[in-house]
Amino acid sequence: MRLRLIHPWETRFFHWLFFIVVALKLWSGFYISVPHPLWGFSGMYSARILHAILTPVMALLLTFRLYYSLLSGDWRNLLVLRRSHLSLLQPWLRYLFFLDKKPPPPDGMYHIGLRLLFTGIFLTMPIFFITGLIMLNLPSFRWLTLLGGGMGTAKLIHFLAAVFLTSFVAMHIYLALTTNLERLRAMFGYQLKITDDGGERTIADENDSAAGTGKPDYVR
Repeated sequence: MRLRLIHPWETRFFHWLFFIVVALKLWSGFYISVPHPLWGFSGMYSARILHAILTPVMALLLTFRLYYSLLSGDWRNLLVLRRSHLSLLQPWLRYLFFLDKKPPPPDGMYHIGLRLLFTGIFLTMPIFFITGLIMLNLPSFRWLTLLGGGMGTAKLIHFLAAVFLTSFVAMHIYLALTTNLERLRAMFGYQLKITDDGGERTIADENDSAAGTGKPDYVR
């Protein structure tokens, strides 16, 4: 029976670092939009500095993930690319809205909820960068402000994109905690193996292999 290891360190590195960056960006961004002491910032200046510093960090992380996805072929697992992917959405929505007690069985390395999250991230990031650039109000980019409909429109689109991304992140956390905890453990470095019949199990020795050669068999 063939066994396969998933979630190499590159994927786990991006996942957790990107999660931290996105959480800090949303935290500081919502404070900038709706300032309140409960957010924990000492003032607008500190929130804006944090928000600005994390922007190139996020761009570098997305560049790394895109490069790794193209190099490894993992991009096929990340995005909603075919109409057949959308046919898998209904059972996940039924579980998400408490219409079904059990989640649907795994349909690959990433289920449709994760595919939608990744697709949403790659679609909203250009919107964040463009509207954020408009809100900087730099003289050399006044043409972009006029093209984008003005400062007020850019702020509204930026805020709505943040709400959209927050909802997808919340959905991802909920599904990760309620569907398959073994897959969640795999994102912390535990070795999760998937058999050819779709079953899953964890192992303690990462040097085990399907053929008994002592070399792990990675599938990316």
